[in-house]
Amino acid sequence: MLPVAGCSPPKARDFELGLIGPVGPGVAAAARAAGLTVRESATQDADLVRAAAAIEGSSWRTEERLADWSVLRFLVARGAVRGRTGVFFVLPAAPAGKELTDFPEEWQALERVSRETAALRPILEYGIDESLPFPLPAGIEARALRYQGRGYLLLVNDTTSAIALPSDRLKSLRALFEVRADARDILSSCPGGRCLPAGNALWLEGRL
Repeated sequence: MLPVAGCSPPKARDFELGLIGPVGPGVAAAARAAGLTVRESATQDADLVRAAAAIEGSSWRTEERLADWSVLRFLVARGAVRGRTGVFFVLPAAPAGKELTDFPEEWQALERVSRETAALRPILEYGIDESLPFPLPAGIEARALRYQGRGYLLLVNDTTSAIALPSDRLKSLRALFEVRADARDILSSCPGGRCLPAGNALWLEGRL
């Protein structure tokens, strides 16, 4: 289960998810309604991501999708695992007369990532960093936190290859924001365990 609001210790850090302007007034209003921050520049120690370059060179001016939910989610997780104070996306210029909200698929991807980040924000801001509960293979970036008596583990693969995770260590942990709670059912089978694909992240909850 995700954390319950209230009864939290004093805030230890901030974690913002937002857009770097200039953006149109419609996007600014919709972004704030979706829980996204709109700023002229990123806050200190935050990741600044140029969306068009990060999303495999996609552009408003092509038929390719500007943003993919799984990529945006990975970029947020990568910032979180490295202890950043937030992640801000710099949008490419839109075609004349258009705004991000005119592209429903792209906007829904941002909204979904914003909802997930809002649910995780208490953990990132108030959680206590702990030692990793078990050894992890080279290439996996990880962060363990404890919040309101529960343990949370973030795993990130920022390499170009899939990396095997120890299956026996995953069975007691529940995957968050996935179609299945058992992480072993989500990850693909590979020699040595279950693989976290390149450019992917996984949030786990349970007794660490």
